[in-house]
Amino acid sequence: MFNASLKKQALKIHEDMVNSYNESYKAMSHVCKRLYETRTDSVKTIQMIQTVINSIANTPKEFATTFGQVEKELANFKETERYAQEAYDASVKAGVNIAGGMAAGIGIASMAPTAMMSIATTFGTATTGTAISALSGAAAQKAAYAWLGRTFAGFAVKQGAGMAAGQAFLALAGPIGWGITATSAGISLISMTGKNKEIADKAIEEAKEIAKAREELDEVTAKVDDLRDRTLLLLNDLNQQKTRILGFTNADYAVLGVDDKKFLGTLVNNTQTLATLLNTAIE
Repeated sequence: MFNASLKKQALKIHEDMVNSYNESYKAMSHVCKRLYETRTDSVKTIQMIQTVINSIANTPKEFATTFGQVEKELANFKETERYAQEAYDASVKAGVNIAGGMAAGIGIASMAPTAMMSIATTFGTATTGTAISALSGAAAQKAAYAWLGRTFAGFAVKQGAGMAAGQAFLALAGPIGWGITATSAGISLISMTGKNKEIADKAIEEAKEIAKAREELDEVTAKVDDLRDRTLLLLNDLNQQKTRILGFTNADYAVLGVDDKKFLGTLVNNTQTLATLLNTAIE
């Protein structure tokens, strides 16, 4: 058969690239999960510091102003978590399936809610407007798609936005299967009914697109890792001072020494920085 060897080689290249993409996706998912865990630990530390500062009498007005911003950051992070959960629930209820080939029938429910949460808090922030939980049926599904699209357009679905982009993301929400492209244009199977040369050309073209997607995932992974390192460095520094921080519970700022006041001022500023990192999204 003409070009049989060419087809075999091309399909092997395609298969290898799919496997490579899948490994990059797993690595990206892993660092997103680690970042999310670091952020949830950060929330606990911020709340501990918040409680201590609020218990201190006669603190400067700027402390209250700063912690007002901290409270907003905490609220935004919790809102993103809530909205991500609602988007997940709406998509599961709608029976959203990953399209194409051997992945057919695998829905978003196959993603663990924590995986969805970690990716959502890494790449997006909560939308404003009507909560998904207040909607039903097609409206809820449309809202979920639109939010997912805005959230993930940065790395998986560059050529699209809103509902269409959300649908594209759901199709790429996990490792891709044999013969599935990683392009934002959609998900398609390599036709196995064409001529060998046509099949080979299609396989190589899709392999190139998958390679591009893999490179983007690797870049994203590096950015997420860097964000987690910066967050963890500050979090660990604050946690190492926990005993001293708790020692100021119910203190009177007016009678504290210069060193203690300087410590508290630095503590307040670092807490605000950590709170801001909660909602720093990867572009």
